[in-house]
Amino acid sequence: MKIRWRLTWYGIGFTALSLAGFIIVIILLVAGASGEDQDKLLAGIADGSADVIESLDAPLELSSSPLVVDANVSDQPFTTVYDDSGAVLHSTGVVDGLPLHLPAAVVVEALSSGQSQADVDGVRVQVRRWENPTLGVGVVAVGQSLRVAKQQVAGLTAFLVIFGVVALVAAGIGAWFMSGRALRPLRLLAETTDEIGATGNLSQRLPPVRQNDEVGALSESFNTMLEGIETARHDRELTIDAQKRFVADASHELRSPLTSIRANAGFLAGNPHASAQDRAEATKDISDEADRMTLLIDSLLALARGDAETDGSEAHIPVDLSGVVRSVQRRARNLAVEVAVQTPDTCIVMGDHAQLAELVWILVDNADKHGGDTVSITVVERQGEVKIVVEDDG
Repeated sequence: MKIRWRLTWYGIGFTALSLAGFIIVIILLVAGASGEDQDKLLAGIADGSADVIESLDAPLELSSSPLVVDANVSDQPFTTVYDDSGAVLHSTGVVDGLPLHLPAAVVVEALSSGQSQADVDGVRVQVRRWENPTLGVGVVAVGQSLRVAKQQVAGLTAFLVIFGVVALVAAGIGAWFMSGRALRPLRLLAETTDEIGATGNLSQRLPPVRQNDEVGALSESFNTMLEGIETARHDRELTIDAQKRFVADASHELRSPLTSIRANAGFLAGNPHASAQDRAEATKDISDEADRMTLLIDSLLALARGDAETDGSEAHIPVDLSGVVRSVQRRARNLAVEVAVQTPDTCIVMGDHAQLAELVWILVDNADKHGGDTVSITVVERQGEVKIVVEDDG
């Protein structure tokens, strides 16, 4: 069952219990008050009747007044006069077709104390003592069916039950709408979560909630969590991109020194009778390229760790450009093309030895793949500027 339905039923249940307690208390109070009101009414009539009888100077006869009230069907009060033995002298009503018969104990109590009350045959009775010089002593009883009080209670009960049903319906509707309003952020949270799961779009957010309660705090916490996840995902994507660049850079940067080492190793293996100078130069190239590889690996590892912070100082150191060109010439010994070099004995420039050598080597390697049979590398120094010219006959 959904939370909204549970909250609605909780509200209806609480309202039902409250209304039931309220209705029970009201009915008990009204039932007591109805009995008291009926007793007051009957007592007033009984007192008046006793006063009237005490002032009479003629005897009462049972048949002198018509019997007009049947307590079985009528709710009207009626009066019955008794002598001191409980015999009926006069009556304006009957119960089951006969005048109301008072128990002897009720008559005795009224004669001794002046008044009494009782429920007799479904009739509420107030009894008063009277004394008349002509008639002697007796009691007068004023009765009314107990249905009166019961009908009042029944009517009130019906009204309260109808009112309770209407109140429960209203409470249910109110609880439904109020719970829906209170749970709206949770519904939006579920919808947003489902949409994020379906689309992977972490930029979505819950709308701001002005409620300063647990639901508002939950919405704010959820948005904060989404922001954190989005940031972490962005950082992860940047890390993956950096790793891809690292692999690409490593593949590119390590290819050239490996090619040079393989070329010089092939030269040494294929030319065992090469001159000592050529062998020394090849060995030096292998050592230089190994050092270069070490430097590249250290730089790439630093880049992978994210701490490769350079200020460009390595690109502004003195480099012998003539030596760079001659090292490329030696690396190209095993290529299909013949590399000719024209360069001054020494040509000092500010730069990075490895990057300059890599640049020249790329041009020579491209000429080997797509050019002719000869590649010339010329270093021209003029008016403080140095130019490297790579040409092929293809």
